[in-house]
Amino acid sequence: MTQTIPASISKSQPKIDTHSHIYPDFYRDAVEAAGWSPGPDGMPGHPKWSVEDHLQFMAQNNITRSILSISSPGTFLVPNDAKAAVDLTTKVNDYMAGLKREYPDEFGFFASLPLPSIPDTVSEINRALSLGADGFCIMSNAHGTYAGDPLLGPVWEKLNEQKAVVFIHPTCPCPCGMDNGIRGSERLKHVTPLSNDFPAPMMEFIFDTTRNVGDLLMSGTASRNKSIRWIIPHAGGALPSLLDRVLEITNLIGFKAGSERTAGKVSYEEVVGMLNTQFWFDLAGFPGRNLVRQMQGLGIEGGRWTYGSDVPFTNFAFAGKLADRLEEELPMHFGSTALKDVFHDNAAMLFGLV
Repeated sequence: MTQTIPASISKSQPKIDTHSHIYPDFYRDAVEAAGWSPGPDGMPGHPKWSVEDHLQFMAQNNITRSILSISSPGTFLVPNDAKAAVDLTTKVNDYMAGLKREYPDEFGFFASLPLPSIPDTVSEINRALSLGADGFCIMSNAHGTYAGDPLLGPVWEKLNEQKAVVFIHPTCPCPCGMDNGIRGSERLKHVTPLSNDFPAPMMEFIFDTTRNVGDLLMSGTASRNKSIRWIIPHAGGALPSLLDRVLEITNLIGFKAGSERTAGKVSYEEVVGMLNTQFWFDLAGFPGRNLVRQMQGLGIEGGRWTYGSDVPFTNFAFAGKLADRLEEELPMHFGSTALKDVFHDNAAMLFGLV
């Protein structure tokens, strides 16, 4: 039975939330079984989530629609166990499709994909589209496979054909040659400095997002797949700080001997052009003081942003406070007339809601 949604009661700007997660009990159980303890990615515990709490959060913060997804560590939880990954991916996508059917005005969803299993991923793209997926969520790496790897070519070709929206969600980096018997929280000590002191998402998620986007741009993957519409989280991560360095060094010395990546030199103007035509950037986290201004240096203005709450990994109460903060800080960057685009209309355009 469909729940009656209470009227929005507080925030002024209507919003579409493109960075909004589910965490049902069956997924929490799978994450725990894969060795993530006491919580995923070095977090102190598992987030608390329910459909009812999510809907209440939306109503309280004037969020008209949430595009749901699975966060890190994704659905391929155990290295080399493709069957378990396919089973969990299927269950997750069926669950989100069911929520969209039950609450068609409130929920859409980014389908998860069982990367790096390529045949299973291509098959799931077709199945997810038949379920009504609004786009696809991939992790910033799939057990060490990044966006520019030629292995992923058939996946990008399929998504390009569909003119798909692809949301890249950060995850922990993966070391080359790690023993597949080391999994879950035990992996963190091998890949994340300071993991005994800080949760990995604080810094490693930002760095891995930047690593993936840099690979996407420098490998030619983005330029070969011009119809994919990419959403990059957390205001582009460290991209504005590192773009010149990544671009200049790649153009100067190319890829290392033995790399399977092939791409010609790319100019700064070409990269900035791609960022301003093929990419959107969400506002999850703490972007208002500095990150937005840095991205504006790359020409990223009001038409390339979407709102993101990152619930329930940002708990519902604090996510509401961050929404308040954004409404206060963003006019300093865009002016009040662009806020409607940033909070609502850009996403509405991306998902065909206008």
